[in-house]
Amino acid sequence: MSKKFPNHYKLMPISYPILDDFLPDSKIKEDLLTILWENELDCEIELEIGTIKVPRSTVLEVISKSCRQNNYPIGFGNYYAAQVAIGGVKKLTCGILEPVYCFATLFYNWELNLITTDVHSDMR
Repeated sequence: MSKKFPNHYKLMPISYPILDDFLPDSKIKEDLLTILWENELDCEIELEIGTIKVPRSTVLEVISKSCRQNNYPIGFGNYYAAQVAIGGVKKLTCGILEPVYCFATLFYNWELNLITTDVHSDMR
């Protein structure tokens, strides 16, 4: 049995990227540039596989965003997260993305202040 909604209530299509309204890609990219490159032309990123050097002009591709609600006061509490492929996506195999350089995950509080940034070689 389907549920009827009042006429004033419009269902949002599932494909609508609602997180873009709260956390636009432009903010994520700007924050990542500020954190990793500051005012430099290159940055060095230390990964578990070693240190890599990445030019400031590289592509920053936002690949996912999420919103996390915790019902207990744990970790960052309630937060937004965004994952970025630094250098863009090089390859997609069986649903796993491979970046040109590495990934960065940025964590934001409810007010969209950056909490921390993690860099890693594998998709998370």
